[in-house]
Parts: sequence; structure tokens; C-alpha cells
Amino acid sequence: MSKRIDNTECHCLKIRRSAENVINFYDEILSSSGVTVRQYSLLNQIAGNEGCNVRELSELTELDRSTLSRSLKPLINTGLVYDAKAPETRDSKLFLSDEGRKVCNEAAVLWAQAQERFEKIVGAENVKLLENLLERLQNL
Repeated sequence: MSKRIDNTECHCLKIRRSAENVINFYDEILSSSGVTVRQYSLLNQIAGNEGCNVRELSELTELDRSTLSRSLKPLINTGLVYDAKAPETRDSKLFLSDEGRKVCNEAAVLWAQAQERFEKIVGAENVKLLENLLERLQNL
């Protein structure tokens, strides 16, 4: 169920609820892959930067390290990601397992479908307008 934004005057609340609606839209489409859009984003970043450590992944994803560590935990626990750090060292070396690569590839197809559906629902011109507005918001 989508969160309503027409029952508040607060711009911040409207944006937050809208962001949650978009995340839920993507999560629903990606659900058959077994990962959320946030998890897919991490898998995709690790796939493109295999051997990266948590600090590097944090910089790539613009997530703080504690949030990133919490987000990585289920991916590691389910065997989609593994840490190949050398014994007696602190620095992680993150890789996708074979299953992680398979799930990432499946989720990539679904993510592309979500992108296409989002654009059809919102309209191509509106997506461009939205992206321009979001770019302006990043400079607040």
C-alpha cells in the first residue's frame, strides 16, 4: 500500500513518503529474485568492484560504514557475498559468490523492468524533470 502524500503540507514528509513508495515499487518487482532494491544495489557495486573493502564500498554507495555493515550482513549470511580477507587482517575483501552473481544477474533484469515501468507510469519527460529537481535538492 502506497503512503499518502496529500495529507500533509510538509515538503520533507512528502519527499520521504514518495521515496518509500518508489522503493516499495522496486522491491515488489525485484521480489522474485530474493533481494530488495537496496540489496541489489550493493550486489551490483560489489560485482563491479570485486575485492573492495567496506570503506571503499561505503564511499561508492555513499552509505556510512555502520549502515553498510548492517546491510551487508544478510547478504553474507545467505552466502551471496563473501569476505575473502586474509587471516589476522582487518581489511575486508568483498566478492560475490556464484549464487550471488546469479541473483545479481536475475535482479538486474528485474531492475531494468522496474526502470521501464516507472518511466511508463511517470512519463519520460516527467522522469527527466524529476531527475533535474532531485539534482537541485542534492545541493540544499
